Parts: sequence; structure tokens; C-alpha cells
Amino acid sequence: MASVLLFGTAADVWVKRQVLSTPKWVAASDKILADPKVQAALATYIVDEIYSSVDVRAVLADELPDSLKGLAAPLAAGLEAPASTAVERILSTDRVKKVWHTVNEKAHQALVNVLEDKTRIGSTKDGNVTLDIGEIIRIVGTDLGIPSSVMDKIPASVGQITIFESSSLASIQTAVKIVNILGPILFVLIVVMYLLAVWLARGRRRLTLRNVGWSVIVVGLILTTMRRISGNYVASIITDPQYSLAGKFIFGVLSELLFNTAWLLITWGAVIVLGMVLIGPSRIATWARRSLAPLFNADQIVFWAGAFVLYVLVLLVVPSPAFRTQWSLIALTVIVGFGLDVLRRRSLREFPDAHIDVDSSRLRNSASTAWAGMASRLKHDDSGSQVDQLKQLSELHASGALSDGEFAAAKAKLLGAGSV
Repeated sequence: MASVLLFGTAADVWVKRQVLSTPKWVAASDKILADPKVQAALATYIVDEIYSSVDVRAVLADELPDSLKGLAAPLAAGLEAPASTAVERILSTDRVKKVWHTVNEKAHQALVNVLEDKTRIGSTKDGNVTLDIGEIIRIVGTDLGIPSSVMDKIPASVGQITIFESSSLASIQTAVKIVNILGPILFVLIVVMYLLAVWLARGRRRLTLRNVGWSVIVVGLILTTMRRISGNYVASIITDPQYSLAGKFIFGVLSELLFNTAWLLITWGAVIVLGMVLIGPSRIATWARRSLAPLFNADQIVFWAGAFVLYVLVLLVVPSPAFRTQWSLIALTVIVGFGLDVLRRRSLREFPDAHIDVDSSRLRNSASTAWAGMASRLKHDDSGSQVDQLKQLSELHASGALSDGEFAAAKAKLLGAGSV
């Protein structure tokens, strides 16, 4: 029962902190506009709107000489595809980004007003919730060379993208009201139910807590699976293929918090399961404790310093949102620290003779000897080379290659150079 409620609470977190949060929604919208797939889809939509609202052929005919006015129609048709590419570049400008940010903020606030039934204007009986990008269309049209006098004549309805039809939101309004009321209660209820289940399971509390961990993991996996299926469904119901990839990406961005919540649950569940398995009586658990006993039984300062370094490495390497959320990171740090302390105390009782044998005095003597030898070699490199050269001179003198005078002069020169 607690796992079922946990599933609902995860969805509640997503709804409250992303779907109903205007700042989060607008930030996601800014991220959406920066994606090339979305820019391509939006550019196609804008060009279609311009061509359906403006007589591009007539505009071109006015600009062409009389002798070329007959080319206006084919030229207008031929410019439609290149215009989409040009629009994509225009959508990357700061001016358009600012307008996009503003219209998304207004649209989302209207959506929240409808969902939370805060205003009569946004009730489920009047009108639709729309995203008005008419201003962006006018900016794009002007930048493409269409006279502003022509763009100003575009109907106000152009660029009105319907997000939701208000007449279909009555059931969603009810759901949002329930979420707002039950959300905080559900979280407390879930924690109490899990703790109660563990407390009542006398004699098998470790197994019960392990099962709690598995149930949390399963809820997280279900959330990720549902997100993927929902994303594919969103893409499938978009009839125009050129908008399908953009729609899937948009859903992915807007459901990012749901994904993060799922992986937070999976991480927490994994920590619980791993901890309960390690303290269990199974052969694998006993073997693991025996193998790790020399590390757990090490000097206290060495053990905790090593554990800290390893934990920091895990935080840097593992991309789980559980390590990126402040409250979760603090709680996990406390739990992991407590668990390591329990395992260390148990290891000292269970395997008291397991230690890492390190002869510190012998290690220091070996290091000193190695350093002294290295310093000696560095110091006597030149003298060693001089001795070799004297040997070579002696061999040449003995073989008769050098006379007594030549040998004496060469020897004196070599010894004199070495003493400089």
C-alpha cells in the first residue's frame, strides 16, 4: 500500500514543482527553444503561418520590375524552403528568445489559473489556454523582408497555439485540487507506513527493510518506464512527422523532474538493499565482509579518510539526482556514515584478526635506503665517468697505442678537468 502511495507522491512532486511552477516551466521552455529539432519545427510552423496569412506573391510582385513580375509566383513557392532555414537563425536571436520567454510565462500562468480555478476568465467554460507567438511571427516576417505595413495586417488569431481546450480540463482541475490537499499528507503517511511495517516485523526486520528498498526501486523503474511510454505516445499522436521529434523532445524536457524523481528513488532503494544485504547472514554477505575486513579494521583515522575519499569519488562519478539534491545528499551522507560505522564495529567483532600487515619501520628504512642510493648516484655520476675514461687510457697505454708522454699528458688533462 505504501508503495502505491509512493508512486502517487512522486507524480505529485512532478505536478507541483514543474507542471504548476511557472519559473520551472519557463526555464524548460527556454531550453526547448534552444533545441535544433524544436527550432526546425517552429520555423516550419511560422513560415506556414506567414504564407497562409500574407500574399507573398503579391509582395514579391511589388518589389520586382514590370518585366519580371511574372516570376513572382514561382519565386514565392521556391523561397518557402530557404525561408524556413532563415527563420531558424532568427529564432536564435536574443530578441526572439525574450519574446518567447514572455509569451510562455503568460501562457503558463493562464494554464495554472485554469487548473487551480483561480479566475473566471480561465474557467473550463470559457475559451482555451493558448500560447501566443504572433509577435514572433511578425518579427520573423519583417526580418525576412516583408514590409511591416503588411505584417501589421495579419489577423490576431495567427500564431495562437492551443495548449489545452478549457472545456476538457474539468477532470484535471479536480485532480489538481486533490493533489494540493493530499500531497503533504501522503508523504508523511508513506514514511509512517514503512516504519510501522519494519517495526511490526519482529525477527525479520532486516528482510522487511530490504523489501522496502526493493519496492522503492520498483516504483522508480515504473516511473521511468511510464515516462518513456508516454513520450512515445506523444510522438505517435502528432500526425505531422516533421513535428514528431520536436514533440517528443518537448515532453522529455517537461517531464525531466519526473525522471529525476524516479532515479532518486532508485538510488535510495539501492542503498537500502545493499546495506541490508551486507549485514545479512548469506554466504555472499559473509564473504564480502571477510574480504573487506582488513579495510574496516584499519586504523580509525585511515579508515574514515579512505571512506571519505571514496564517497566523494562516488558523488563525482555517479550522475544520480539523489546526489544533486541538497536534502537527499545530506540524508544519504548520514545514512552511509552510520552504515559504515555499523559494518566497521561488526567487522572488529566478527573478524578481529583481519588486518592489513604493513611494517612501517621497515617501509621507512627501505625508503631511506632508496633515497640515499639515488642521491649517491646523482652525486657520483661525474666521478664514475672519469674512472671509466682513466681505464680506457690505461688500456690504450698498455697496448702501445699511447706513448708514456702521451699517456701522462692525457691523464693530467683528464684529472685537471675533473678538479675544476
